[in-house]
Amino acid sequence: MSLLLATLIGLLALVVSRNPGGRLWRMLVEAPARWFDTMTWQRALATAIVLGFAIFAAELMIADLVWVLAFDIVGWVELFAATLIVTRLAPGWRGFKAHAASTVRRQFAARPRAARTRRIRRPAKASDDPDPAWALA
Repeated sequence: MSLLLATLIGLLALVVSRNPGGRLWRMLVEAPARWFDTMTWQRALATAIVLGFAIFAAELMIADLVWVLAFDIVGWVELFAATLIVTRLAPGWRGFKAHAASTVRRQFAARPRAARTRRIRRPAKASDDPDPAWALA
């Protein structure tokens, strides 16, 4: 928001300075100068009193709004901090992930197996069953 206001003020300053006789120059510079030039001390006193009341009213409202503004500001600070942390940790996280993946691949990689000797099959025993055909039924 403040960046937007700064840009707007800069743009207005550019517009005013480029065309000193333009409508914006007359509205922002010449009209207040004429108003202050024709001001009497009574009008100056009345303006000061109104500004004093306005400042007092703003102080009263700020006491209630400070909580809203504080939470809003805290929210923006937290968002900035979270963004900063994520952008700073993202390269480290990628590096950590790559290192962990290579470690896991090394641990669980297919290792060449030692040649195993084949088990020698024992010859089947001769059955002492008089009728082995019934066993398959």
